[in-house]
Amino acid sequence: MTCGDIGWVRRDVPVGDPDFGEIFPCTCALARFESERRQRLTKLSNLGALGGVTFDALDPIGIDASAVDQARGYAAAPSGWIVLLGPTGSGKTHLAAAIANERIEAGQPVFFVTAADLLDHLRSTYAPGSDLAYDEMFEQVRGVPLLVLDDLGGESATPWAREKLAQVLTHRYNERLPTVITTPGPVRKLDERIAGRLVDSAIARIVRLGSRAASGDAVDVLDTAIADLTFENFDPTGGGLRGPIRETLEGAFRSAHRFAQHPQGSLTLVGGPGSGKTHLMAAIAGYQRQQHTDVLYVLIPKLFYYLRSTFGQSSRSEFESIDRLGRVDLLMLDDLDVESSSEWAWNTLDLILNQRTIARLPTVIAVTTYAKIKDLGTGSPISDQIPRRIWSRLSDMRQSTGIFEIRAPDYRTGQAYTDKLPAASQRRRPSNPPGS
Repeated sequence: MTCGDIGWVRRDVPVGDPDFGEIFPCTCALARFESERRQRLTKLSNLGALGGVTFDALDPIGIDASAVDQARGYAAAPSGWIVLLGPTGSGKTHLAAAIANERIEAGQPVFFVTAADLLDHLRSTYAPGSDLAYDEMFEQVRGVPLLVLDDLGGESATPWAREKLAQVLTHRYNERLPTVITTPGPVRKLDERIAGRLVDSAIARIVRLGSRAASGDAVDVLDTAIADLTFENFDPTGGGLRGPIRETLEGAFRSAHRFAQHPQGSLTLVGGPGSGKTHLMAAIAGYQRQQHTDVLYVLIPKLFYYLRSTFGQSSRSEFESIDRLGRVDLLMLDDLDVESSSEWAWNTLDLILNQRTIARLPTVIAVTTYAKIKDLGTGSPISDQIPRRIWSRLSDMRQSTGIFEIRAPDYRTGQAYTDKLPAASQRRRPSNPPGS
């Protein structure tokens, strides 16, 4: 069976065979058709310069390996939605483009567009002389077999824009059409109609990128043990404490619970070792992670140790670590020891808090103090141990939930960091510790 330059052949089959006398494209023609088909699909996909991005080319740019694996699995058999969530530079767009290109190779039509560009395209259809009617453009986006919507949340948040995006995504949600969405997050800040779709585990899967700082070990995510600390297993009575000391623990519990539901500004928990600060921080983090908020839990001594070790060696790593702390949706800073913190440490903390204050991002800080806290409701010595510029930020009621002192004893030893304790608290160790 040869074709020469014709591109079509007849198969050498006996008379009576269904293919007898029929003509078929030859292998070279099939290859040409396949190339033209891919070119046509790539052009229609709107990928532009991202048309050559593949999974094999992603490793050198440092995208999270687990995210690449999940995206590969989705690209092999698209089903439901995959939401790629992460800060700028985490690789969301490249990963989404790799999914799109793999589906094009498989012969599936794909449309790749940023949310802002999609809205511009829809607006342009209203213009006189537009080559494409609004209804036609809108229907193409709603019904394409695979839609890749890049940078959701970065578009102009006008009522018209929110309505159009909600219409597109609601249709695709109802029809269960495969959809790839990238967003810097947090999801809760998106239009509630869209956010509800993105967190529906029945159809959508959220993949986080860039959840660790470039320093790697400098910033810790909550480990399994800490993640088990919740509001449900926190004992706000301190195992039977009474009087003003118990009231401070109960007040901190209520404040932490309210903050977890509506995180705004800063929340500062002050107390001795073992008084429950870390437990409440972990409970806040766990609650917010269920809302798909990007949370970072940081042990301050470990962070400062890392930053000191890189001083004069890798200013880029130090900058990326601090920048990451300044941008994350919710930052948990644990174990700030007021007695051992140096001027350099306070300056670093001030830099982080200043960046988060400007960006209006919520922060929780646990301050460990060994000072004896005296009269309730009066000037606490802790304010004298923290530099004025830091204390001013933490106590600014315009952007702070408040500073809450926990006067409960250390559940591990039963010893307290206060002048006086009720006799019952001095005699026994709490039977059900509030946390660590």
